[in-house]
Amino acid sequence: MLDFISNNSSAISALANVIMVLVWVIYLQLMLNGIVRQRRSSLIISSSLKSDAAARCFISNMSEGSFHIQNLTARIKKDGEDLLSDITEPAADNHTRSFQTPLSHGEALELGSFDELLERFSVEHGDVDTGGHDRDNPLEFDVTIVGIHGPSRKPVAARRRFGLYRDRGTLRARGMTRETEQFRWGPRRRRIVEANQVIN
Repeated sequence: MLDFISNNSSAISALANVIMVLVWVIYLQLMLNGIVRQRRSSLIISSSLKSDAAARCFISNMSEGSFHIQNLTARIKKDGEDLLSDITEPAADNHTRSFQTPLSHGEALELGSFDELLERFSVEHGDVDTGGHDRDNPLEFDVTIVGIHGPSRKPVAARRRFGLYRDRGTLRARGMTRETEQFRWGPRRRRIVEANQVIN
């Protein structure tokens, strides 16, 4: 055994060096993945699934670390126009809560019913008639969040589109996109943030 090691010391040394390099590469990759995961925001915008009540909207922070909501906007098409409204702040006396708030990891925020969100929207653009919409022809309603993730100073965004319709007088909502879109980097992030951010 000792003779084998002595006769093949160069090959064994080279193999050991290769193994050491592979270990370091794997270690650095795991460390890099951890850093990216910590810096990557992940927000979920969803609606309630109860069939016996009006649909309600929720935001869940699945990021590693806290997320501070700066702005919440809604976008719909009304009379052929693409209309955008900031719905962060209360719309009337019966809405006393601002959506500008921090969310810790795993925390969820209930925004209220979609009827209430439409009330906030109507302050700027007038009432929205949902009576003529059914499940096959819903009103497209985009909800966009702009905020700061963790210690970063760069705002990021998340967006999801819902279809709103009346079912026996009750406003329902169904997701028209399978998942919440995340805008973390690049020109798309800048465009979405600039279009939906309101300086407070």
